[in-house]
Amino acid sequence: MNQKNTHLLVRSASIASLLVASTLIVLKYYGWVTTTSVSLLASLADSLIDFLASVFVFVAISYSILPADAKHRFGYDKSEGLAAFVQSLFIGISGIYVCFEATKRLLNPSDQQISQPSIAIWIILVSIVLTLALVMYQKYVVKKSKSIAIESDQYHYLTDTFINISVLFSIVITGWTRFVFIDALVGLLISGVVLYTSVTLLKKSFKILLDQEIQSEDRDRIREIALDHPKVLGFHDLRTRDTGREYIIQFHLELDPNMSLLESHEITDEVTDNVLKLYPDSELIIHTDPLGIDEERDPFE
Repeated sequence: MNQKNTHLLVRSASIASLLVASTLIVLKYYGWVTTTSVSLLASLADSLIDFLASVFVFVAISYSILPADAKHRFGYDKSEGLAAFVQSLFIGISGIYVCFEATKRLLNPSDQQISQPSIAIWIILVSIVLTLALVMYQKYVVKKSKSIAIESDQYHYLTDTFINISVLFSIVITGWTRFVFIDALVGLLISGVVLYTSVTLLKKSFKILLDQEIQSEDRDRIREIALDHPKVLGFHDLRTRDTGREYIIQFHLELDPNMSLLESHEITDEVTDNVLKLYPDSELIIHTDPLGIDEERDPFE
């Protein structure tokens, strides 16, 4: 898939996220007003945060697909990491709010009665179907584009699916039994899941924003590919980072000091091609050194 089609696919996923979040807000607000369910209110609060996060993701994606320019030679891919960071903050705020509301309901059980539970059930069932459809589409887009912003959004909505299932369970029990405290307990459970998701996304965004090295197995594989070339005599100073959609990889190759510059260039091209076969969405910077030269090495290698 070429870059233009990838950009269109990523943008379509962000638009789909906005549409689903908007629809769920309207449905859940109607359901909360009708039923007064705190677990449905918790789900509504989560959908409101989803919408705000989706707006930011849409803006960030629109920015990230801009081509590299004179002042941003590596492009704008890191804006997706920023989107994931802001998403984690939004999610954390919603988790705290839900925890507060659920605790208040536990302390005031007389306010917990749910009316017209059948309406709430239909709303949650529709929410589950819409959310699952969005997650499936986002999963397809992530597979094609490797967009960290869409992956974070997908992870978020997958969590929402489990939240909606919990809300459904809560409404069924609270609406037709005397165990009305279940509604508030599920609200607390939801807040815990939401806060956990917030922390997970926060860690993931930091990996992008702080230029954390890629996974050890990928680094080892890159080293193996380079050293597999019969004319590569040594390898050092491997540095990598994940920009969100691609890897930036740099390392030094040690070659025969009597080799011509042309042959050195050809070997570098061959190693580059071999690495790109396994990591096609990567940018490589390779420096060649004559074997045996005395130079300062990366202390972390």
